[in-house]
Amino acid sequence: MIGICTTITSLPSALFWGSISVSGIIVGALIGIFAPLTHRAIAATMAVAAGLLLAAATVELAAKAITLTSSLAGGFAAFMIGAAGFSWANSVLSSVGAGDRKRCGTCVSQPSETSNPGSGNAIALGTAMDAIPEALVLGLTLKTHGPEAALIAAIALGNLPEAISGSAGMQAAGRSVKWILGVWGTVAVGTVVLTGAGFLVAGSLSPSVTAALQLFGAGGLIAMVTETIIPEAVHGTPKFAGTITAVGFGALLLFAVLAE
Repeated sequence: MIGICTTITSLPSALFWGSISVSGIIVGALIGIFAPLTHRAIAATMAVAAGLLLAAATVELAAKAITLTSSLAGGFAAFMIGAAGFSWANSVLSSVGAGDRKRCGTCVSQPSETSNPGSGNAIALGTAMDAIPEALVLGLTLKTHGPEAALIAAIALGNLPEAISGSAGMQAAGRSVKWILGVWGTVAVGTVVLTGAGFLVAGSLSPSVTAALQLFGAGGLIAMVTETIIPEAVHGTPKFAGTITAVGFGALLLFAVLAE
């Protein structure tokens, strides 16, 4: 890896890399609140994020982990359970107001507390849930392979437009700056903690079980991208959203090769 050691052995190191991965959350939240972008700009950045995270889930995680499982069928099942589990939880939260939590509010509005009481709690829970697949796979990967530059870059850069769009939509729905920053700050801290937990748990698991958990997280990550990021990336006027997504995907591929 470029400028990154290949293995880490301590929890503080894992928490450090977890903190790097959530840097985009804080920066994105501040941009979304205090320097809001147009929907077209947000959609373009969300398309890049989709490409980065899809590449991370498929190339950096699933393609590698599937070769380490004791059973291809078991590995594929873990992958699908991760995806189905996220989709099920997302459908539950969406039914109470969290379905549009990553929308910027221009084309599709997030529900306000007045129009949909309790939607704020659902949005907060959904935002936290979105971070779980990333934190899980990062913590496991830090223990088994060390800090992989491509994966950390994909998560950090992918979090940036998610927070920009989500924060803009929260504010447009009438939620206070304090509430918005509280949600994203809690998500950032929780993500770092979960990354550390994944790191610790991986130390007591066999390579096959760890790989299955990585596949579980990869499946959840793909479902998250499809259901919460891509809708904003392709909605309304943005052109060439598919090409922009491919740019993000290709950029991570190139970065991964150069970082070897």
